[in-house]
Amino acid sequence: MSDAGLSTSPPRLQPGLFVVLEGGDGTGRSTQMRLLLPWLEENGWAATRVGLGRSTLLRRAFRSYRRTPEAGPQTLALLYAADLRAQVEGSVRSDLASGFVVIADRWIGAARARCQVRGVDPGWLEAILPEAPLPDITFYLDADPRQRLAREIGKRGMPDFRESGRDLGLDADPLRAFVRYQALLDRQYARIAAGADAHWIRLDAGAPPEQVQHEIRQGLLHLLRAPDREAARDE
Repeated sequence: MSDAGLSTSPPRLQPGLFVVLEGGDGTGRSTQMRLLLPWLEENGWAATRVGLGRSTLLRRAFRSYRRTPEAGPQTLALLYAADLRAQVEGSVRSDLASGFVVIADRWIGAARARCQVRGVDPGWLEAILPEAPLPDITFYLDADPRQRLAREIGKRGMPDFRESGRDLGLDADPLRAFVRYQALLDRQYARIAAGADAHWIRLDAGAPPEQVQHEIRQGLLHLLRAPDREAARDE
């Protein structure tokens, strides 16, 4: 599934491997990350973790945004752009060049989806997003929004103002707003899927976590063991 280069592998092989987990809230990305990182390291592949909204420099700014209802979608887009740029320049490029497996818990696809459902102009958004290494493979975790709502309530309680999409005025009820908001995000991801290639893999996130993890590992093994990648790591 590639949108503006989101999931197309770069033409020149890099020693490391860039893996992205995409999907809406409640799809189990955190669980899959928790299972995947130790498995990689136990099998001899050094791994690092990044993700949308995870820059240390922007942490306080994201907290302020979530607490400020009047902050508009352009503010969110600028935060995402700065956050992604800080991670690309601070660790992603160098870790890939050093042969690490870099795993992102949401990446540029999520930034596009979340901004575009809020009406951010796609051309302006592309102009401010950083030029980043392209993922070697993207796993899109997909599940029914109502199932995801049950998971979110069990994990975090009532969805907050931003995560339920109430800033879009979808519904005064946070539970109904969450379901509608996640459905809108799914449609944005579907647009990305329309231009998908073999490097974007859709997974049924409604399946047991162990089954989803098995599919992720199987998808990674043929890339990790590829002879040309091993040669690139040895250079």
